[in-house]
Amino acid sequence: MNRLLEKAGRLSLLFALLPLLAPSATAQTAQITAKQAANTETEKEKQEEAKDRSKLMKSHFANGNQAMQDAQAIRQQLQTVTHDQKSTLLARMKADYQAAITEYQQALEDTTVRDENGVRVIGLIGVIRNGLVSQQKAVEMLVQDKDLPVILSNLGMAYGGAGEYQEAITILQQAAILKPAAGTYMELGTDLAQVGRMQEATATCDEIPTVYTTAQKVPAGCYKNISIVLMNDGKLAEAIAPLQKATELNPQDALAWKLLGDALSSTVTMKSKDGKVVYVIPAGTIEAYQKYLQLEPSGPYVGPVQSALEGFARLTKRVSTPTEEKEKN
Repeated sequence: MNRLLEKAGRLSLLFALLPLLAPSATAQTAQITAKQAANTETEKEKQEEAKDRSKLMKSHFANGNQAMQDAQAIRQQLQTVTHDQKSTLLARMKADYQAAITEYQQALEDTTVRDENGVRVIGLIGVIRNGLVSQQKAVEMLVQDKDLPVILSNLGMAYGGAGEYQEAITILQQAAILKPAAGTYMELGTDLAQVGRMQEATATCDEIPTVYTTAQKVPAGCYKNISIVLMNDGKLAEAIAPLQKATELNPQDALAWKLLGDALSSTVTMKSKDGKVVYVIPAGTIEAYQKYLQLEPSGPYVGPVQSALEGFARLTKRVSTPTEEKEKN
């Protein structure tokens, strides 16, 4: 009985303490509630900020796209204008490309893509380059944003259009890491050729079918771009191989056939045969020019191509030796 009373006494003491503990528990509950409310408010603020940044990003991206379209329209005009008009148009085109660069850079600033440790994507790609993590590991670490690779790719194209090829290569390589795309590789191959890295440029064109198996015209355009860079540098013979690839992949590209004819024409040689001078025209030269005329019978290069074919016709005729000329006289 005494033990029972003792327990009862303890219970009474415990119940007596409850009113004293209650205020503390209530305070804790209030703190938790306040913290949750604060977290909710913070989350709302973050969401609103993300929406605002998304709107800004889309606006800058659209402005960049418009500037790119303006620049490309001028590039088309340059093919038909007089020499006096070119300098003004070139200045406008460069200004448009620079405007596109500025807008795309701002669009990048407005993206909030980060990995779980808060490392910005651009910084993470730098880590890849330094060999601290593999490309696969880096991509796994990223919280992907579908807009980011597109912005990077377009920014790289803008740099290329402005003639800042090294910067273009850096940006395009980043875009390809995040999302391999045929157009990105095509532009990257072209810019690599512009800085003389021809082996890498060709290898980049070779990569396109592995990214987009049905994009035959894209690698064809990539090889054609490389050949144009080579020909602009006076390296016509080196342009033959990429042009052969371009015409094989896209036999309907009239310009590629015309360029192939030009490149092959640069390798015409002379030799002496039976005491006579004979011109050796590389196989496929005449066929390439004929293919151009077939595809574009009213094209802009019809005149030069027909003149070239007439010239080859004369070259293939028998050429008299100096001795024969004396005998005629």
